[in-house]
Amino acid sequence: MSIDDSGADAPDDLEILLVHLADNGYADQVGSWMSPDVTNLPITGKQLLGALTEDALADAASEAGLSVQEYADYLAEELPALVDGLSPHGELPEEEHDADALWAFAGATGGA
Repeated sequence: MSIDDSGADAPDDLEILLVHLADNGYADQVGSWMSPDVTNLPITGKQLLGALTEDALADAASEAGLSVQEYADYLAEELPALVDGLSPHGELPEEEHDADALWAFAGATGGA
């Protein structure tokens, strides 16, 4: 899996990331972030690096001035709340304006 800025819509990019995490052993975490009545389960940077690859995070980490591990740790800290906030009714936003928070997050961390 690669994470890039190939022009895909933000909800699609986030959905791809979440499906990838779920398929790689983190379905409970992803499900908790998407469920409005469930406490968000944590994920660690080490777990993210196990599900993704260093290459998938390297560009964003470099742009943020962080090591890949530092970026993975930061992403692990922020991702649960971000997904929770973007899916208050248990679904990701379908409209572009609803995904502005994702792009703001990506820009603030050096991603996309």
